[in-house]
Amino acid sequence: MKGFPILGERLYLRSPSINVCFRTIIRETFDKKEIENVIEKVCIKHPFLNSFLEIDDENETWLVSKNDPMGIEYYKSNEMDFLTWYKKTDNTVFDFSHGPLVKFCVIMGTNSEPRRGEASSSNTEIIILGHHIIGDGIGYLNLLKDILLALDNRLVLNPQIPPYEDKDKYFKDTVLLDTGVHLYACGLNAEWRKSRVKFSEKEYLDFFKQYRNKYVPGLYMASVEGDNSKKILKKSRLNGLTVNELIASAFSVSAMETLNSKEIRLGVAVNIRNEIVSEPNVCMGNFVTGIAVKVNNDTSKDFISNAKAISSLLKEQLLNLKNRHMVVHFLGVFDKDLLEVIMPAAYGNLNHPVPKKLAELIGEQTENKGVGISNLGRYNFTGYNNFNVLDIQFIEPAFPANLLTVGVITVNNKFNFCLRYNEGEIKADAIKVICENAINLLR
Repeated sequence: MKGFPILGERLYLRSPSINVCFRTIIRETFDKKEIENVIEKVCIKHPFLNSFLEIDDENETWLVSKNDPMGIEYYKSNEMDFLTWYKKTDNTVFDFSHGPLVKFCVIMGTNSEPRRGEASSSNTEIIILGHHIIGDGIGYLNLLKDILLALDNRLVLNPQIPPYEDKDKYFKDTVLLDTGVHLYACGLNAEWRKSRVKFSEKEYLDFFKQYRNKYVPGLYMASVEGDNSKKILKKSRLNGLTVNELIASAFSVSAMETLNSKEIRLGVAVNIRNEIVSEPNVCMGNFVTGIAVKVNNDTSKDFISNAKAISSLLKEQLLNLKNRHMVVHFLGVFDKDLLEVIMPAAYGNLNHPVPKKLAELIGEQTENKGVGISNLGRYNFTGYNNFNVLDIQFIEPAFPANLLTVGVITVNNKFNFCLRYNEGEIKADAIKVICENAINLLR
């Protein structure tokens, strides 16, 4: 099978903090053979799930599918818990040249109180942790949905290969870079070609360890459900704000208040899946970009007034096609191996002026560390014949330029928030206060 091309995302290959994670809790138990059969089926549905990276003679990178069985870690609940496995696995670098770039864990026998009218039963946790190059949040959510369908014996096995638009057609049919920006990028490429350096796998491993020792990844989780969940929806509707705008505003305002800051950089993930694939489907793949704005908290005004001001800034960026696609176009101009050394130049010991300049241009190494929001939206995980889905949590990557990144998914009318942060830059107590205050603002 032909490999799947990695277009403008080579930057992600060398990012030290780029993993995506989903945790699903199911009221039912499954044996190992059932789980193995399910993973085998989803590998048929998503052919590049079990893959490795290959760089050809023209320096293009491809995901190449493997036929080996996908490894799955199994534990009983008295042997392993979610946070321990997550921190250990997230802190282990992926092997790009051998793969796979996604890992599965099943924890069996976690206990919970039965709902009224239900018999006592133990739960199963299914955890997916994968590299962003394989899939964005929606991509991994598609994978999770298919795992649940396979467990329910309802998965349709037609392969879902990410159907990119023709690369040249895409770049001609959407808004191009300004001439000055394009010329500057070409100038950086010319500088790089005169003095380019190779960055080996060993050097990347050393950089990854160095970064993770300095910025220990932290995780804080919270949820809102029941009447409080309804209050968020009502507040959104009454004030003419989307739920995403409300959430982004609440966490931004809370962060500014907690950190005694008048201004903060707010980054919002943007799903462009339906804009750069030839036909929307339920494939995996990385089809996300982002926009960033500087927002203020006017303490003389109430939260909704500040939220409407923040919403206006976001809409100005999101409704402009050029802004939505700027990152994709900008990264597409640069030499591929230059993109791969931006992170080591920004956060490691690679002392080279060209990637350092580029790191500054794309918002790395900034003093104004920001808040990132990635909201997957609302989903109803009910109607399965063989089990009940009790909960799903989405953990977004902790991008180095953010103080904290909030992954949000609403499952069966329950808002789940997962805050990913770097302990070297912000303390757990501050994260807890930011989250609690944000939830209060939302309600």
